[in-house]
Amino acid sequence: MIEQTLFKIPYWSMSSLNFKEKKKEVEKLLKNYPETKQGKQTFLTNRSLSKPNFADMFVKLFKEEFAVLSDVIKRDFRINDIWSVSYKKGDHHPPHNHGSTGLSGILYLDMNDQAPMTSYIQPWNDYVSDHTIYSEISVGEGDIIVIPQFVQHFSSPNTSKNIKRIVSWDMSFTS
Repeated sequence: MIEQTLFKIPYWSMSSLNFKEKKKEVEKLLKNYPETKQGKQTFLTNRSLSKPNFADMFVKLFKEEFAVLSDVIKRDFRINDIWSVSYKKGDHHPPHNHGSTGLSGILYLDMNDQAPMTSYIQPWNDYVSDHTIYSEISVGEGDIIVIPQFVQHFSSPNTSKNIKRIVSWDMSFTS
């Protein structure tokens, strides 16, 4: 008998090129789009605020990384929405996804060794134990992770006194 894989969920990871310089530019850009606490969320974000030109400037800044992604997935795409999130000590993000089609990306802008990684939830339970399966991808500052939008994910409470800050976006395919 041969064991095979019935399903797989791809993800893509890369380190930003020239991240120190790009980080300064992203931080300058984000000053135009301040984060606030919204609703019952424990974290700060600018997701529901109007952010004219943010996506265009972000794509221009990370054009090499987006070109690599497009080449690897063999598809063109556009950013539909982009935002930033800051997690202070104790802040967390409950399980959620970003839709059923397209991709979502995360750039880890500020990420120290004690900050929690993003946890991803397998869409089906373990077939032996019926338990939910979680996966984490080891990341550091400047890393970019891209996943299918349907993948549930969350951020555990930040136990560090340092802020964990990300920029996240949703993409749809154009070809």
